[in-house]
Amino acid sequence: MRALTVMHPLCCFIYLLSVLCITFFTREPILLLISAVGASSLLALSNKARMLLWFPIIVAVCAALNPVFSHRGDTVLFFVGDLAITLQSIMYGAVFGLMLAAAFGWSAAAVKYMTSDKYIWLFGRVAPLCGLVLSCALRLIPLFIRRAKDFSASGGNDTLKGSLKAFSAAVGYSAEEAMSSADSMRARGYGTARRTSYSLYRFDTSEALQLVAVTALSAVVIVLMLCGSSFEFYPIMSELSFSAHDILLYAAFGLLCMLPTLAIIRENIVRGRIGKAAKEH
Repeated sequence: MRALTVMHPLCCFIYLLSVLCITFFTREPILLLISAVGASSLLALSNKARMLLWFPIIVAVCAALNPVFSHRGDTVLFFVGDLAITLQSIMYGAVFGLMLAAAFGWSAAAVKYMTSDKYIWLFGRVAPLCGLVLSCALRLIPLFIRRAKDFSASGGNDTLKGSLKAFSAAVGYSAEEAMSSADSMRARGYGTARRTSYSLYRFDTSEALQLVAVTALSAVVIVLMLCGSSFEFYPIMSELSFSAHDILLYAAFGLLCMLPTLAIIRENIVRGRIGKAAKEH
């Protein structure tokens, strides 16, 4: 996983942004399934396999809730009172849940690999306040959860009242620390003038090739999506298409989503060979 951890911030940011944007703006079931598989494989190889348990839960909840609010569609399965539960509504909810699950997976990967120092490196000179806000936002949720657990454990109360007290304490503590951090950065003159910074990241030939590959694949996927027909759910669902155009689209997006997984697998193979050679000598 070192290959992704030390990846250049620009390459990492553009890759995650491309995959997330394509995932958010498509309702093609196969594309969303490919995105979910890519996110799942990356999480599994990043020691975050437990997060995959949320994927079927998100899909099931969305599939169950959408018919409550939408009753469109020609295929009526049954009635709940006067409300028609249609196949199209359930399928739309399931596909929407698949989109949320895939976005959740990629966002979890972004938190792990697109660290706060990379955001500072990207936006620190151009938009220092934006970089600072993104850096603080990234660390807010895991830090808040950790503090809530600490307060809950120290209180020794597993009741609802004790949990609410721990939540309130965590909110107050986080707000105070946020104010202290803002005052500290303001006192140091952050964002008032151009600042020099030290960085371990170097944009060389390898990073340039990575950026070209990600940009080219993303452009191909977007162009093929715009040139193809969109998948419709109402009033009758479209049939899944496997024309030459669609197969090329699926292959390009599949390769784009599997790039981090392939990088981790390649790194593990190389490290295994190096370790084997070291044992032989």
